[in-house]
Amino acid sequence: MRLAGSFLLDHLARVAVHLLPAPLSPPLRAAQAELRRSLHLAFRLAATHRRAVVLEPCRRAMEGSVAVRLPDGVRWGRPKTVPLPPSLSGSGWRGGRPRPITVMPERRAAANVWFLHHGREALCLRLDLHGSIELLRYRPLLGAWVHC
Repeated sequence: MRLAGSFLLDHLARVAVHLLPAPLSPPLRAAQAELRRSLHLAFRLAATHRRAVVLEPCRRAMEGSVAVRLPDGVRWGRPKTVPLPPSLSGSGWRGGRPRPITVMPERRAAANVWFLHHGREALCLRLDLHGSIELLRYRPLLGAWVHC
């Protein structure tokens, strides 16, 4: 009975997340746009020049790399109060500083996870080996991760 009640509450929370719209804070909205722009540029450069391009957090752009610049107030990493997304909970991912992402010409990439946050809100960027991008947002009031 307890398991069924827990399942029902979890299901209701997921439904509520999708029914209750809440806009991202302006700094996180700008960071989301920067992540999308930087990834698009990295894949485009890799395909055009037929060589690997590195997406660098916290650094300057150089030849063969694209720098990701975050707006003021947005920080790299996942706050301790924010849980891992369900898709990462059993992966053994530990966190820490974001590592560079290497993008290859044939739309492949080095798998990686980046977290960034502003206040209690957080974003999670997951990139798999096939270049698929998953961008998640943490909704603190509901305690749940949702797709952006």
